[in-house]
Amino acid sequence: MNFLIKWFSPFDYDTINKLKTFYQVDKFEEYLTFSKEIAKRIKIVDNHEPLLPLKQYLDKAIQIKLCNLNVPNVNDNDRLFLRRSVINKLNQAQKLLPKGYHLMIRDAFRSEKLVWDLYNYYCYNLKQLKPNMADQVIDLEVRNKIATPDDILPPGHMTGGAVDVVLGDDHGEFISTRIAGTNFINQPEHQYTFCQSIPKDMYKNRMILYRAMKKVGFNNFFREYWHYSYGDGHWAMLRKKKVAFYGIVKNI
Repeated sequence: MNFLIKWFSPFDYDTINKLKTFYQVDKFEEYLTFSKEIAKRIKIVDNHEPLLPLKQYLDKAIQIKLCNLNVPNVNDNDRLFLRRSVINKLNQAQKLLPKGYHLMIRDAFRSEKLVWDLYNYYCYNLKQLKPNMADQVIDLEVRNKIATPDDILPPGHMTGGAVDVVLGDDHGEFISTRIAGTNFINQPEHQYTFCQSIPKDMYKNRMILYRAMKKVGFNNFFREYWHYSYGDGHWAMLRKKKVAFYGIVKNI
């Protein structure tokens, strides 16, 4: 696995290296136990800031092209919401991008039902790939990849504080930030924000996105170059704050 972590937040380097070690040797149970100990320190006190529809409040320069989650009976309109401050920060980040670059929203709010459906989908796919893998191991591996409603910290997408975002051009086409064909099962190192084994132009585009989002107050999940959050438990953990001000939103 060839990647280099460069971290520009107050998050502890020792913690990052420990998480890397767990991930590299597939010690999923140890990883989850370790991360839970950190998460327990965060208190969730929701400030009741409203969810707002993206199509109404997003800057017109920001593009929306939701990813296909491959989950049956998904109403994509239910995903097109974020907290008011998150939308404002996305609008600010868009103004920091070079000419011809646009934020492209790939995912936003997720309901509890959708998150569990996504968990079941990943479990099913992994079972098809590795039919001899025990259900408990499948559960641990999938939980190592996606947040679920029973985690200590609420999943960011369920709080309305997390957004999956990449870059688009003036024609609504993707500006390359990813290697085609990669997913959470194969070549996971390519998903790391600061992966050094990807082409230089691809890495440059990731950094354009990263710097704009970081400057307006978002934190990136270093294992997913596209995932940014503000105000949720993960954001609070990375910022070494005691309180997160976005909790799970039950109803839009």
